[in-house]
Amino acid sequence: MTEIKQVEKLKEFRQAQFSEDFRFIIDSDGQKVDFNDPRIVYVNPEPRNYYGRRLVIDLFKKYNRNIRISRETDASILQYAKNMCSGRECLPSFAIAGAVLKDINDYRDENEITIYRIPIDQHGPCQNGAWPVLWETFAKRLNLNNAIFGVFPKYTNKYLGLNSDLIAWENVYFVLGEYITEARNALQCVAENKNEALEKFEELTNSLFENIREGKKTINTSLLKWAREISKIPLKSTVEETPKVLIFGGLNLMFDHYPVEEFFLERGIITKVVDIVETMSLILAESTIRFGFKKGYINPKDQFKDELLKTDGLSEIERKEVIRVKRNKNTFNFLISQLKMFRRLMKKSKLLFDPFIDIIDLFHEGNKYVSLSSCTETPLVTGRYVHSIKEGIYDGLINLGTFNCQPAMNSQAIIRPLANKSEIPYAAIDCEGPWISTNQRRLLETIAIQAKRLRNEKNSQLIQKNLNLDIKLK
Repeated sequence: MTEIKQVEKLKEFRQAQFSEDFRFIIDSDGQKVDFNDPRIVYVNPEPRNYYGRRLVIDLFKKYNRNIRISRETDASILQYAKNMCSGRECLPSFAIAGAVLKDINDYRDENEITIYRIPIDQHGPCQNGAWPVLWETFAKRLNLNNAIFGVFPKYTNKYLGLNSDLIAWENVYFVLGEYITEARNALQCVAENKNEALEKFEELTNSLFENIREGKKTINTSLLKWAREISKIPLKSTVEETPKVLIFGGLNLMFDHYPVEEFFLERGIITKVVDIVETMSLILAESTIRFGFKKGYINPKDQFKDELLKTDGLSEIERKEVIRVKRNKNTFNFLISQLKMFRRLMKKSKLLFDPFIDIIDLFHEGNKYVSLSSCTETPLVTGRYVHSIKEGIYDGLINLGTFNCQPAMNSQAIIRPLANKSEIPYAAIDCEGPWISTNQRRLLETIAIQAKRLRNEKNSQLIQKNLNLDIKLK
């Protein structure tokens, strides 16, 4: 009876929808469609790195599911967005809207049932909090057959018909792709013969992906073999003695980091873009932060204590909230444990240099300047800056944001006086899209020169320290 009512209700609209229990889809003709139907295609309209895309597409095939993943944001995608957006939206909103329209126009098959996902589902003081309303409006305007817009896979919607393990490994693989990109960036700057080295790198990485796809070996064994083979590529210098720059700034980085990253790589400066795992961790931690705040704790290390999650004597509503927090913490712990292991194995390539950062430490550092209970990226971005200064690994820091992202602008205001006290070159760059202006290029030129100078000073100090040590031993 419930299914009949759902079908009757849908006849008023053309858009497909999930059943109330999320166990199947009702298409635009009112027909029940199981999730194993080959016509169903999931679309990630946010840009992901090349290696991550390959890994995740193979993963979905393993589970007999179809997925399309957007490539880097470019002018054509933003041009599409102008058909639906006003231009006042933040860059992620604008770019995702454009990517959806581009997918509809260029890639979508007329017979498929398309599920357009969003990268975040948050009830916070950020423009993404309005995405449900935004996509409801867009869906009505597009009036497209057999499409579902603006949904995020989570426990309460049964992960949109996907296996929970698939969702977990999807996130792991996207970050693994970023680790591979980080290694490639380093190799590009320190290889004895750049072209030959990158060709060998791609050959070994293709072999790695084949092993993961076909299950010939465990992923850990495959990564270890990959790292050892990569370490045999001849280098002209070590990663440690080469200038390094970090690009950080939260979720915005997915949409605009490419020209800044390429700028430094062209000048032989190893460039690392902050891993998306930091923003993913904040999303997973939001329920823990809110629950801890409700219990009267404002320090992140207190909010994450396991003793807060006892269910004895709680009401049914509170018990459900605790279960939700535990579920998110378990996902968080799985993600971190896998990535720690991967990074440890990949470090044998001698190309990864940034240690795995305890996310709670980032939260703690940022919380000293702005409350983590605000549930925005401002404390995360601030914490990343402070942590990077303490590490002393980088010779330049670029805070990359967009002018209409309030958390990004807040982080710039907080970091500026801190940067004035530090010797490490720092610049805050506001982008309207994946491009940089002439003035921004000049600023980056200054950072590049300063980063090289600082690295030379560090290298000289290290040489002198080693000489003094040798003299002392003799």
